[in-house]
Amino acid sequence: ITIGALTALGITLIITGPSIADAYDAANVAACGSDCTTAIDNFLREVRAGTSGSVYDLATAIMYVIPALIGIFWGAPLLARELETGTHRLAWNQSVTRTRWLGTKLAVIAAASAATVGLLSWAITTWAHRIDAAAGDRITPVIYGARGLVPIGYALFAFILGVTAGMLIRRTVPAMATTLAIYSVAVFSMQEWVRQQLVAASHVINPLDTSSLDGVSINPDTGQMTVFASANLPDAWVLTNQTITDTGQAFTGPFDPQYCGPDAGFTVCEEWIATLGLRQDLTYHPASNFWPLQWTETGIL
Repeated sequence: ITIGALTALGITLIITGPSIADAYDAANVAACGSDCTTAIDNFLREVRAGTSGSVYDLATAIMYVIPALIGIFWGAPLLARELETGTHRLAWNQSVTRTRWLGTKLAVIAAASAATVGLLSWAITTWAHRIDAAAGDRITPVIYGARGLVPIGYALFAFILGVTAGMLIRRTVPAMATTLAIYSVAVFSMQEWVRQQLVAASHVINPLDTSSLDGVSINPDTGQMTVFASANLPDAWVLTNQTITDTGQAFTGPFDPQYCGPDAGFTVCEEWIATLGLRQDLTYHPASNFWPLQWTETGIL
């Protein structure tokens, strides 16, 4: 089943790969010079509108699902099935010692798990490299977990997790359910809380550029005001983006109704905001942290 699924996905990537290359060349991304925004937007719009966009989303999802399936169907039944049916009494009393029996099972299936997910990760990363480079989101949480070495770490983690659950629970189906639950929690926790702490993040405070404002939130009842601005950090994973005053406090207003009231236009409000001397406090992981994060997270897993 695994070989068949890999073959089917490989054929799909081979068929759709040329369309990505053609869209990349047609948008002239490679020779766009200093201003590539329009070329990149055209390229990504063309890709997402076609079959390649659906394949891209499916391939990303597969890289999260496959490790879970390995843990559920390869790891959990390995010991649980023997213990549940009682066949361990025969299997562990032959000329092959139980240590060698278990060691061989673990080594062979762990190697198969790493090879399966490693091949998938290499194929998908290679296929999607133009899209990842244009979008500049390879280090962001969702895409990061489906690229590089990390999927191999998740596959081995899920496999050993399944084996351990089967050994302790001694029933196949409950062990499979437990494996899925713990794996899901581990993936979510790593993405939301742990990963950002694995490598030192960069921190910078810049003067607020009002030309990069994304919006303004105003509460007329309390007088509070929040200013949202783009980070303008290409290819980075932005952890925090806060507008602060020149004293380092979070800016919460008050707003001036004369400039930012209901009768004033956004341009007038923007010009008034520019006079406040606000700053933008950013914490982020630059693109250069991709591989240090990958090696560290894979080692932990």
